Amino acid sequence: MKILEFKSRLANRDITRRQINQALIGFGISAMATPMLNNPALASSDPSDLVMYTWSGYEVEQMYQPYVKKHGVMPSFNFFSGQEEAMHKVRPGYAADTMHPCTTKTKTYRDAGILKPLDPSRIEEWGNIWPRLQTMAGVTLEDDGLTYLMPFDWGNTSICYRTDVIDRDPSEESWSWLFDPRYAGRISMQDGIGSISAGALALGVKDPYQMTQAELDKSVKYLQDQRSMVRFYWESPTEFINAMANGEIDMAMCWNDAAVSLKRDGYPVRMASPKEGMITWVCGLVMTNVGEADEGLVYDALNSLLAPETGFFLIDEYGYGHANEKAFDLVSTERLEDLGISNPSALIADSIFASPSPIRDLWDKAWEDVKLGL
Repeated sequence: MKILEFKSRLANRDITRRQINQALIGFGISAMATPMLNNPALASSDPSDLVMYTWSGYEVEQMYQPYVKKHGVMPSFNFFSGQEEAMHKVRPGYAADTMHPCTTKTKTYRDAGILKPLDPSRIEEWGNIWPRLQTMAGVTLEDDGLTYLMPFDWGNTSICYRTDVIDRDPSEESWSWLFDPRYAGRISMQDGIGSISAGALALGVKDPYQMTQAELDKSVKYLQDQRSMVRFYWESPTEFINAMANGEIDMAMCWNDAAVSLKRDGYPVRMASPKEGMITWVCGLVMTNVGEADEGLVYDALNSLLAPETGFFLIDEYGYGHANEKAFDLVSTERLEDLGISNPSALIADSIFASPSPIRDLWDKAWEDVKLGL
């Protein structure tokens, strides 16, 4: 939008506050430095103005039925492919009202100055969140005692493999399979620090998120030795899902939805239960301090996402766990067994939860060294 056109439309009030914000960003002006855009008295009450900044796949109407029932419209959406990318877009003033990070990033986001604390009393189903998720690090931060993240979805990082090619006893499933030379050229690993956790578990580290510098060094060396066996490192699950479907690879690090998708399309794929333990991640919703929508709309969206019927859709369609215990009561026992989450309380109790690492700042550099072969 040219500046003159912008001024003209502003004078004639033929422009929304959100368009003002985006135009200012386009001119290199930070909305965070523009008081009128952050004035609560000027917050938008238009329910379609609420901007959810999230992962692709979380914009479907089935997740917002209570919101639509109350307001008659869906929120607006924008998508990120990584949590660092999202933070760096919001910090200069992109006016997202809510974001969808994981618990490992809550403190980073708070320290970047982009979050408002949440008020759990305004979240209707807060009391039905799985107790371990409700109290885990990254929901409430220890240093200030404030709650910043509403747990929403959780899932597992494991190994997906073609059972028609890899015919092995499931009781032998192990993270070490990803490092087995017999599968060289038929493996795909995640392009990210999640692969460091996989390497650590394969080496016998009990909790990768609490490993020492020496254990990190060993894990990195293990991944460097594995590098020549990896067909490709994936950024999006779609990459390895397609490769596994067309027979290019036989095994990959994966999340629950990949196994659900492949099995739904008729491919003989199993999501492993490694003897060293699955990694469980927990993600949720936070409220930014740069958003333009009324806070009441933010809480309406959060309540919609935490509703049991939303959880039913998330579990049944994506194979992910939902933060609300009641959601599992809506899913048939047969379906939960098919998804491998028939006993979610035991799964939560036995999982290795992704959590902030005391040496987390070293992981990114270590992973870049692995990819570059250093």
